Amino acid sequence: MDFLANIKTKFKAGDALFRLMIINAGIFVFINIVLLLQYVTKSDIVHTAVGDITSGSNGTNWFHRLPEDLTLAASSDPVTMLTRPWSLITHMFTHIQFGHFLFNMVALYTMGQIFVSILGSRKLTALYIMGGLSGFALFALAFNFLEVFQRNHESYVLGASAAVMAVTVAAATLRPKQILYLFGAIKLELMWLAAILVLLDLVSVRDGVNSGGHIGHIGGAFYGYFYALQIKKGKEPGAWINRVIDKFKSLFSKRKMKVASRNARAKSDEQFNLDKKSRQKRIDEILDRIGKSGYDSLSKDEKDFLFQNSQK
Repeated sequence: MDFLANIKTKFKAGDALFRLMIINAGIFVFINIVLLLQYVTKSDIVHTAVGDITSGSNGTNWFHRLPEDLTLAASSDPVTMLTRPWSLITHMFTHIQFGHFLFNMVALYTMGQIFVSILGSRKLTALYIMGGLSGFALFALAFNFLEVFQRNHESYVLGASAAVMAVTVAAATLRPKQILYLFGAIKLELMWLAAILVLLDLVSVRDGVNSGGHIGHIGGAFYGYFYALQIKKGKEPGAWINRVIDKFKSLFSKRKMKVASRNARAKSDEQFNLDKKSRQKRIDEILDRIGKSGYDSLSKDEKDFLFQNSQK
């Protein structure tokens, strides 16, 4: 419990990069716990998360499958998306395989730190989300309008890769000469790393292996480049996302303030009754003394107290 409380505290106080990584990690752990329980109980109520993996619940690919109510991946089919619009956002935070999750988080942490050092933490969230949405948009367009992909009928996409590509390309465009040491040994300028990654995605689309994912990466890279060019012009694309997030934060803070004020009133009423009872008790004691020894036997404080309360 202390560990979770510590994470919660850091999440509230942390910057955008920390929050994005925690959200990704939380969803990854949650999904895999659900999938593990599903595997152990041999549940047959499953739904394909990535489209073309169809092994049974007892097959070797059990970890690729999600229960029907946990379909967090985004679909290329517009009708399917209408039935689960949340996946437009959830897909960019969703990972199932550990290798996929680990690679994206290492890349997000590395590129995110560079981006934050250039533009600060606040702009990272908007870039991440818009990069993920751009990746999905290009993926959906390709699988709905390009004949070469339509043979796959419906396909799915998930993972932070498109969003991370947006961050990488934006950072490379803003600071192209930034030096990186890949694997702690290979010296490389950031602009060349971004160029290599984009080239690999372009080549990989033709191979037909995870074509949808690679198209999504290219969409994220495109937005990252566009974003950096707009920043150089003094504009801030995606600023509306921060305004929406701020609006939600203010709504929750107002609710907390209302609850706090209600508690404060209840506490004040209780305190008022206690004070009233204590005051009346002292008045009775003073009046008893007057009855026994007269008014002159009272001290100055007692006389003042009696006078003040007689005015109420």
